[in-house]
Amino acid sequence: MSLRRLNLFLFLLLLALLFVLFGSLWAIVWTQDTITEAEERRFRSVRLADELRQSSDDLTRMARLYVVTGDEQYKDWFYEILAIRDGTGPRPERYDLVYWDLVLPGGNRPRSAGKVAALEALMVEEGFTLEEFRKLNDAKDLSDDLVRLEETAMQAIEGRFHDEAGGFTREAAPDPELARSLMFGSQYMEAKAKIMEPINQFLLLLENRTSTEVSALRARNRLLGGLALGTSAAAVLVAAWMLMVQRRRVLVPLARVQESAVAVSRGDFDCPIEHQSKDEMGQLVGTFNEMLKSTRESMGALQQSNDELKAEKERSDHLLLNILPAAIANRMQSGETNIADEFPSVTVLFADLVGFTSLTERLGPHEIVRVLGEVFGLFDAQLARHGIEKIKTIGDCYMAVGGAPQATADHARRTADFALGIRDDFLKWSQKNGLDLRIRIGMHSGTAIAGIVGTQRFVYDIWGDVVNVASRMETTSRPGEIQVSEPTYVQLRDLYEFEEVGTVEIKGKGPMRTWILKGVRYQSPGDEASADAAGQN
Repeated sequence: MSLRRLNLFLFLLLLALLFVLFGSLWAIVWTQDTITEAEERRFRSVRLADELRQSSDDLTRMARLYVVTGDEQYKDWFYEILAIRDGTGPRPERYDLVYWDLVLPGGNRPRSAGKVAALEALMVEEGFTLEEFRKLNDAKDLSDDLVRLEETAMQAIEGRFHDEAGGFTREAAPDPELARSLMFGSQYMEAKAKIMEPINQFLLLLENRTSTEVSALRARNRLLGGLALGTSAAAVLVAAWMLMVQRRRVLVPLARVQESAVAVSRGDFDCPIEHQSKDEMGQLVGTFNEMLKSTRESMGALQQSNDELKAEKERSDHLLLNILPAAIANRMQSGETNIADEFPSVTVLFADLVGFTSLTERLGPHEIVRVLGEVFGLFDAQLARHGIEKIKTIGDCYMAVGGAPQATADHARRTADFALGIRDDFLKWSQKNGLDLRIRIGMHSGTAIAGIVGTQRFVYDIWGDVVNVASRMETTSRPGEIQVSEPTYVQLRDLYEFEEVGTVEIKGKGPMRTWILKGVRYQSPGDEASADAAGQN
């Protein structure tokens, strides 16, 4: 069977089981609500029966109090109780709670009056069975009969007695003894007991009916619970089956495909997948293996071309980095063609070898190139240490700049450390090689423009008055010293030791104040190169 059909079958089966499970759970909740409703109905029914009993007790108490005390207030309360029960007077709020026991002489009531509702009407609304209602109705009729006895006793206190029509129109002397005998005699107690008997029978009928109903509902709930439990177990088994099928027929082959794909990403194309099946995954694996074979053959042909292109690119990048600064080379490789930047503040340095011209007369061309290569190699090594850029060499003259092509706030300090470094390195080199050569260095700070010139042979160069003044600082400097202009001195005077030269006549600029950079005054944090230069001085 195909994966699509198998998954559809398992999904529909699981969906049906979940539908049965949810239906069972809903039926359990509904049944539990029905049980709760039956219990609440039973409670309300018992409360109505108790109210009938309580009203009978309250009538007895008020009638007896009136017979004993003759206080009209108890008589009024007696008829108020009757009115509440018969639905001709308002029913107090929560009349099922203790009420008349809390009513004290003076008439203060514990709760306010509510709506008018006859006790008999409330019994009808509660939905009693015919037999249950008949028992409560019998109790109410007997209570009404007892009320007539209680009225006879209270009328006797007032001197009114039964006439032939059943009324109390016959008047005579009040008869308290008759009233007390009626309220406290055996006849009254027997009548009272007759009221309680049907109430008790009602409670038994209600208990039996409610218990039977609740038992049936609970049995139904147990059946539904078993159904829900069995359905849940079946759903779990189906889900486990689905997972097993997915793992064996989907996940395992996919894991093998992933392992092969990872191997391919690492360049290993000799990793076919071993999986035989006639379903969709088998077709996928077969297609993947065919693709892998085709790719392996194609990659073999492309590898040689790629190696050649990579080698050519490496040669091109290396050549470009030897010609141009790395930042400028990256900009050109990203497609930028017209590169020209303005820098508000840079420091330009010129260094020249004093005595090199006379030396060339004694050395051959190969030796001259070797000497310049070693010297300028020393200078180049200092570039990376201090983060400045070499611009060009003209014969035995070396030009560098700090603050371009990447602007830095401390370009003057970087260039000064570079100047001290090449001065000391050159001194050691010349002494080691026994050559009578000295170095002359000049520095100046100011604004400049830098960019790429040329189309066939690229050159990164820098222009501006700062270049001319820096060159003049070098040509007017004393051999073995570093002469700086006033703008450079202002930026470095707190960090380095200087010797003021005085006023120097600069071609094209006139007289300018200059200083000789001697060494580091104190070490800047993290500046080991400056510390080395200071030690040499």
